[in-house]
Amino acid sequence: MFMLALTLLMTACGPSDPDSPRGGMPGRAAIPADTAGPSPAPGKSTQLDSIEKTNNESVVASGDNITKAFVFLKDGDSTIYLTADMRKDHRIFGYAKPDIRSERLLLLSIFTNDVEKNPFGCRLGAYYDTGGPGAPVLKYVSTAGNFVKATATGQTDRPATVYFEKKWIVFR
Repeated sequence: MFMLALTLLMTACGPSDPDSPRGGMPGRAAIPADTAGPSPAPGKSTQLDSIEKTNNESVVASGDNITKAFVFLKDGDSTIYLTADMRKDHRIFGYAKPDIRSERLLLLSIFTNDVEKNPFGCRLGAYYDTGGPGAPVLKYVSTAGNFVKATATGQTDRPATVYFEKKWIVFR
């Protein structure tokens, strides 16, 4: 409730520096949303556009207080893990190509309206975390520029290749 009230207050007050993605908030790192696709035409906003905008703004407003996925490369089996934390936001799309404008295949999000009934139509589904019912197993393959290449298994007979923005993955 506190985070919601704080987000509403920050939105209502407006940014002190319009050129700053964090609105000039001192001490908070700017984390641009990776899910910002093409803007809808003026006057053509839909419910999905509204969900997109609201949830992206919440993640950006959270600054560094977000949940990131992690992978144990040194001692692990390259599985990518993400455990939902109700006190921290996360919203991570998996793409068909290393490009945020490519098809969205998978969504890991803390937001119920992102996950319930898979409103964005991600072929591999939408989940709160990687341990949830039906969630695919994600395995790190390589890094390609600003993206992490992974395989998703469990949903289909053969693994699917998925790309995540590297900024949402922590290597341990």
